[in-house]
Amino acid sequence: MIPSFFKENTLDDLYKEMTMVYLNDNRPWIIGYSGGKDSTVVVELVYHMLLSLPEEKRHKNVYVVSSDTLIENPIILNNLNENMRLINVSAKKDRIPMIAEIVIPHVNDTFWVNVIGRGYPTPKSIMYRWCTERLKIRPSNKFISAHLKNEDVVVLLGVRKDESISRKQRIENKQIDGYLLTPHETLKNDMNRAYVYTPIVDFTTDDVWEILLNQYMGLTPWGSNNIDLFKLYSKGSGYEGECPFVTDSGNTNTCGNSRFGCWICTVVKEDKSLNGFIRSEPWLLPLAQFRRWIMSIRNESQYRRSYKRNGSVQRMKDGTVIYGPFTFEARQEILNKLLETQKIIQRTHPEVTLITLDELKKIDEIWDDEEDLTRQTLVKLYENVVGKKLPWHDYKKTLFDEVALTTIKDLCDESNIDYPLLKALLIQTDKYKHYGNPSKMKKSVEKLLNQGWVHDEIIQQAEQEKEESTKEQYNVTKES
Repeated sequence: MIPSFFKENTLDDLYKEMTMVYLNDNRPWIIGYSGGKDSTVVVELVYHMLLSLPEEKRHKNVYVVSSDTLIENPIILNNLNENMRLINVSAKKDRIPMIAEIVIPHVNDTFWVNVIGRGYPTPKSIMYRWCTERLKIRPSNKFISAHLKNEDVVVLLGVRKDESISRKQRIENKQIDGYLLTPHETLKNDMNRAYVYTPIVDFTTDDVWEILLNQYMGLTPWGSNNIDLFKLYSKGSGYEGECPFVTDSGNTNTCGNSRFGCWICTVVKEDKSLNGFIRSEPWLLPLAQFRRWIMSIRNESQYRRSYKRNGSVQRMKDGTVIYGPFTFEARQEILNKLLETQKIIQRTHPEVTLITLDELKKIDEIWDDEEDLTRQTLVKLYENVVGKKLPWHDYKKTLFDEVALTTIKDLCDESNIDYPLLKALLIQTDKYKHYGNPSKMKKSVEKLLNQGWVHDEIIQQAEQEKEESTKEQYNVTKES
């Protein structure tokens, strides 16, 4: 068991250490703030430390950076947004150089753009968790890298050895004896570097709550009450800790363990924190129902393609096909159910948005570019569910109407032509039809025709014939 930090140290000792690190150089500080107990302690300690300094010694900025994945638990996100607002207001009033900012993933990287737009299967394990890199690491690193242009930075993280054995091992592996700062493994360029400072690394959970609830009567220096944070933990029964601010793709224990974070997280079978919140916030129930449904269809063959997005066909040793992305029809169904869920939620909480207009716009562009010959599927689906048009609805130009598509499908059936292949060819030729140089269209069509799924039946037949021929030769050799 990790001994309590305060058995050998005092809070004044920690403040002296933090003050020394702050005054030692001109490198700005960046605090990863998730809104949970550990990161809240770090921000609170830094805030009090800055208040204790004479104004002329508050010589460099401290950025409090939070990551909104756009699929956060609405209760947690609301608490996070309010604290970020209060930090900015209070810091300005107290004349301390603390600036709170929320970063979001680029629209091309969001969860729904990848699942509904491109058909990415939902993450199911730590080994296949494509979301963390796109939703948390990239936007956080982008913000930090922006401050590496002219100088180094120091990143403060609320990580603790007491959280888990695996986290303790990772922290100790990265520590350098005698140094408070350690080089960041991924944030660096030719001229500048980022360093990591973990002021509460030796805190126990009791130490954290001691400061949050008892040291300052439960009040944060920016005006919120940590009793409210404690209540969030109480509501989210089965809670193990907040999903932290992430800046390291090698950190594999950042979420997916019943932590406060993404309501749609499919890495765990049961989201204990979401279920805990539902007991006191029953309006969240549709989120849990949607999550269970999308997990139930993930490995169903009728919802998945038999080839990857790059056109390749992959098989296990026994010949079983490894499923590729969600089919276009499955993506439409997912979007339909997501919008229906959002509609239900917004009856009582109109401020909650499960998918943004920017995401819908990007998904529409991907569908037009890869799947949708009508160019109307998404805008019509949205209108049918929500009851109003998307801002760009009337500007969409149809490529083929329903009558033309029905005719094309019928002709494919009559002539034994693969409709998905013909559809892909039509989209590619339309994409380059106005180019003066025909080579682009030619290369695009050739690339499509050379994809593995187009020839998979022939390839499998050839391999089977080869295997049979090998067996036959072996038998002949054996008999002779």
